[in-house]
Amino acid sequence: MRFFEHDNVGCYLDGIDHRVENTKDGRELHMVDLTLRVQPFTAELAAAVDPDVRALLFNLGDGEPKHKLKAAQFDLRVTRQQIVVCLMPESPTGAIVLSDVEVTQPRARTEKGVDGFGFVFYASFGPIGSDELDYLVAWHTQQRFLTFTPQQPALDFAGAAEGDVESAPRPARRRPHTVPEAENVAH
Repeated sequence: MRFFEHDNVGCYLDGIDHRVENTKDGRELHMVDLTLRVQPFTAELAAAVDPDVRALLFNLGDGEPKHKLKAAQFDLRVTRQQIVVCLMPESPTGAIVLSDVEVTQPRARTEKGVDGFGFVFYASFGPIGSDELDYLVAWHTQQRFLTFTPQQPALDFAGAAEGDVESAPRPARRRPHTVPEAENVAH
């Protein structure tokens, strides 16, 4: 299941937090937690997340925001996502791909002086390299365009006896990687 069914969803990066996660085998993974915001969050984008999100936030007839609602937090079960981040929606130039991203705590809220809702959620992944960190710092407080796809599970057959897949250690998260810039091609 995709987090957003639409491609190139405009998201602002409001926050970058760092933490260390300990694995079962005693290793430390350096993780990044991003606070992302979609604003304006339209009825169409709400339906792209989940039809119930749209029904809770917007009037069914005219698609206007429900004015008596100030905030709502959603319990959406989303598999890990692969996120392609682009500078502009028309072009993959300047793109980065974030793999094995955990999307959590989606919520909608109103803000003073802004019509409608903002949709806020966290995206956590790691480990991260210096190139990816540089990209995130450049993105901070600005808008980029994200495309979400379900992450294919990583298979780790090493050390797992036949029929003992449940007890196999969880593979380490993969590093995000950048997409090379497209060369100028004459049409």
